[in-house]
Amino acid sequence: MTSTTPEQVRQITQDVLSRREFLQKPTWSQIIFEKILGWLRALSQWSEKNPDLARVLVTVLVVLTAILVIHIIYTIAREFVSLRKPAHAGSSGPLRALEGIAENWHDAFKLAKTALDSGDLYRALWITHRVLLSVLDRMGEIKFLRWKTNTDYLRECRDTGSVRTMLAEVTAAYERVIYAHTDFDRGQAMKLLAQVEALSGETNR
Repeated sequence: MTSTTPEQVRQITQDVLSRREFLQKPTWSQIIFEKILGWLRALSQWSEKNPDLARVLVTVLVVLTAILVIHIIYTIAREFVSLRKPAHAGSSGPLRALEGIAENWHDAFKLAKTALDSGDLYRALWITHRVLLSVLDRMGEIKFLRWKTNTDYLRECRDTGSVRTMLAEVTAAYERVIYAHTDFDRGQAMKLLAQVEALSGETNR
């Protein structure tokens, strides 16, 4: 029987542990961190070779960062002020959802119908969804804020009956056309628009 020396045992063990299946795989965070370090090293080398361009790049990045920070501060301040304002049935607060679309629901519905007539389902459903959020805001079912997601509004909606069902159906159509860019039945889009218009009429009574 052949005897094995301790040195041979250590060598065999090391060979086995060095196999690929025994090597520890790096985590995603480690991979991303190493990638970022690699980009920073490459950027540092590039800036050393191109100091003038590097200064221009730094200036542009500083300006863009400043604009972004100002925009974020402005958005947060505007939303904070809107939250502090009391919501009255006759106020124009809920019409914030229509900014960039129309001054009121009546004009928004006209635009949505025109879009449907021209076959622009994208714009028609986008307006329908925004008007519905505005109506639900007026009703007190939700609070419209630009940073909220569709899931937030569905979760926030207090109604558990027809209003919530309408919100779910309009949201599903919206996401199918706006996000997934898939086709949608024009007749169904007209039906959803009519339902939202009827709800807005009840809210205005």
